[in-house]
Amino acid sequence: MDRKVILVIGILAFSIGVIIPFTILPTTPYQKTTVAGALSSPRFSILIPQTPQLEVYRDLLDKIVRQAILTTYAPSLLNSRGLWASPQLDLIRVASTGSLPIAVVTLETTVSHLLSYSEQPEYSKTNIQVAGVDEQDIVKTNGRVIAIVRDKDIVVVDALNGKVASYIYINNVRGLYLVNNDLIALREEPLFYILGSNELKQSIVYPVLVEVVVYDLEDPLNPIYKYRVNFTGVFAGSRLVGNYLYVIGYMNAYRLWDQGGDRALTPLLPIVNGKPIPRENISETGAYSSYVILLSLDLNSGAYTAKAYLGGGVEWIYMVPDRLYIAWSNPLINYIALVGLLEHLHSKGVISELKLYEYMKMIEEGRVEEVGKDLALTLDKYYNATTFHEEYIPLNYTDETAFLVLDINGLEASQRGVFKVPGRVLDQFAMEEYHVGDERFMVVATTVSKYVAVVYYSKYCRVEPSQVVTVEEVRGEARTTRQVKLNTTQSGLTCEPISWFTGIQSSSTVNNVYIVNNELNIVSNLTELAPGEKVYAARLLKNILYLVTFRQVDPLFAVDLSDPYKPRVLGYLKIPGFSEYLHPLTESKLLGVGRENSALKISLFDISNPINMSEAAKLLLKDYVDSDVFRDHHAILIYHRYKYIAIPVTIAWSWRGFAIIEFDAEGNILKLRELVKLESPMRAVYIDNRLYLVAYSKTITYQLPELRYLGGISY
Repeated sequence: MDRKVILVIGILAFSIGVIIPFTILPTTPYQKTTVAGALSSPRFSILIPQTPQLEVYRDLLDKIVRQAILTTYAPSLLNSRGLWASPQLDLIRVASTGSLPIAVVTLETTVSHLLSYSEQPEYSKTNIQVAGVDEQDIVKTNGRVIAIVRDKDIVVVDALNGKVASYIYINNVRGLYLVNNDLIALREEPLFYILGSNELKQSIVYPVLVEVVVYDLEDPLNPIYKYRVNFTGVFAGSRLVGNYLYVIGYMNAYRLWDQGGDRALTPLLPIVNGKPIPRENISETGAYSSYVILLSLDLNSGAYTAKAYLGGGVEWIYMVPDRLYIAWSNPLINYIALVGLLEHLHSKGVISELKLYEYMKMIEEGRVEEVGKDLALTLDKYYNATTFHEEYIPLNYTDETAFLVLDINGLEASQRGVFKVPGRVLDQFAMEEYHVGDERFMVVATTVSKYVAVVYYSKYCRVEPSQVVTVEEVRGEARTTRQVKLNTTQSGLTCEPISWFTGIQSSSTVNNVYIVNNELNIVSNLTELAPGEKVYAARLLKNILYLVTFRQVDPLFAVDLSDPYKPRVLGYLKIPGFSEYLHPLTESKLLGVGRENSALKISLFDISNPINMSEAAKLLLKDYVDSDVFRDHHAILIYHRYKYIAIPVTIAWSWRGFAIIEFDAEGNILKLRELVKLESPMRAVYIDNRLYLVAYSKTITYQLPELRYLGGISY
């Protein structure tokens, strides 16, 4: 491809809703049609199989194809002919309903050893966001056993007797739940299909399955496989409310692939346990790039429902017992960059208004390569006097996050609607529900970036050889040197102009807070908090939202939401470093885990007066200390009974283990009690007065409160 056309080809990735008129016609058995409208280059040939199974989905597949043509075929479909294949339903039905190998190894011991306690002991729960809504994790305990996820198995540890009870050989597990006597494993499995003989290859259409596998752990020495449910897609997250498990995934609504040298565009349907989700269970949100899939499972009966929502790729999930929020970002920035570039060149007189109109029409028609070549020639002429030019073009674009809102009641999920806010959400803690009287609100904190498009122009220059070349010829002891004239008419520097557009950069940021009511309308906002910084942590406590932003110092904001129609900043605190996770210890003390330079920093904030907050205590672990808590809030354990905090740490890139910290919220004390070396640390859990530090190959146990070493369990 001509290097000049990189300018446009690299950035037309998404569209802002321009729809090409397009009609799918019923045919028997195949009918060749073309896209209606002015798609003169390239033209799409679409082969549509006529099957009763697909007929009920035609309205959705039509919309998916229309948007896919504009949003993704460039550059993948440039200079090619698009073939629309049918969703490969038969392939998936065979692949997804094959028997899953379930291998369980039990160890010689007796069931009576597991019954050391006559009553259920106090034990740790996974660190979660919303009371009553559990989240999956890689280590779980029910007070009797500890289940540990590894690459190719789940280790079931008899915690009370310090022995391994059994191994369950299952790979690619993303998280676990322990509910009564049931162990629930959530996994992603590459999907395979058989081509020709017995050759096994990974599917290029549906590459991954999300699977829920349930085991009976009533006898931990003998886990029993009960059932499983799977669906096509990528695992995005899950939540557990009582005995109802909600699993969320997403998958592309179409796929681009090679077919006989041509590019094929295949619209897809989500598959659950080998069958496509019924048309009546697929809803629309206005976007058609991805399916969001919700599997609702009753763990008591094994009954389930599955629904899909056409939208975007899932980024964050938030749930209260009766409502689920699923968030994704608006991926239109590359298209906006192209439009901004063309409008900027028009404003400078580089291209005329007529040429701007022609370019936009050609882009909408899919003629991107033609635009790239023509624009490259135009820029060559405009910048001809220079060898290098760099220009930053402000774009009239801000990030946007969409929220799909579902009302939940057991196995039933109904779509309440979709709302959008400017900016991007940091994590699940930057969105949370709260109530004022009988009114229900959602607060969302975002970082809004302003962007510039960067245009580079350069001339590729090379040095031409001089008029003669020196030749040396050697034969034995004889050596001859001579000069040969070159057949050239010029020498020195020659340059070949090349133009290209490299991408988009964030030029500035602000932080905003939006409040959304029960009807999904934005009722108020706070904008331009901490310009030039971004949100690093958030936590809602009652009606006060605590926000941490960072660039050079750590501003902790307290935002009063008690009047949802008039939110206001009560106060803020600026200290060195920044917190990446906030956790309430008491009503008046807030724990922060973050960084200060290269040190791990644990702060105890006094928030008894949000107008005048203070850092009551802090603990620094210096010399390049990292922790999984920065990336996963499940990694922190707080045991209020004995006032211990345990987190996995890595020091100076090589030492790994756990930091055990004493705290006294009322006495404003943070004290490092011990650093425990343990390779590949995962989680800390407690059962009554025992602390278990769990790693990939070993768990060690301590007696509390004295923190006395009791022994280790290797596996």
